Amino acid sequence: MRHTPITLVITLISSFALAEQRHASSHVHGLNHATVVLDRNSLQISYEFPTEQLSEHEHDEHKHGDERHELAQKLEAIESVFAIVSLPENAQCKEIEVTHSLTQVVGSDIKLEGHRDALIQAILECRAPENLTNLSFEPAFERFDDLEKIEVEGVMETEALSVTLTSSSSSLEL
Repeated sequence: MRHTPITLVITLISSFALAEQRHASSHVHGLNHATVVLDRNSLQISYEFPTEQLSEHEHDEHKHGDERHELAQKLEAIESVFAIVSLPENAQCKEIEVTHSLTQVVGSDIKLEGHRDALIQAILECRAPENLTNLSFEPAFERFDDLEKIEVEGVMETEALSVTLTSSSSSLEL
């Protein structure tokens, strides 16, 4: 990849570190997390959610012996971050890189052993970043039946953002 701005690198590294260290007490069904960073024409979006949302109405993670492989396949079937978030077309954003990962939730509660989170990270190049006037997470609410809230945090150039979205208020004005 070309020269990645330092803020994107730091955000990418910190999100992986935080994902690896998440504790079972923060593993909440129906709550997803998104991080959005815009630096010039580079937009990074990280989207984290419990893997139970990948299963169509199956909430028993302990059913299958090769469940990790099955979950990874379901996660990778979400090929584009645009399946989770939509951007204004006139911002002319295209995906440069998309990665998928599964992380184990750490905890002492025996009932929570085996719980995992899924993480989709995308780096986009936007030809007209000045037209990024809103982000809509409506596709995520349409995709995941049990999704109740998305906590969105990030930095858009020099503006910090922190907001909680719901299905009735799924867009973020920038």
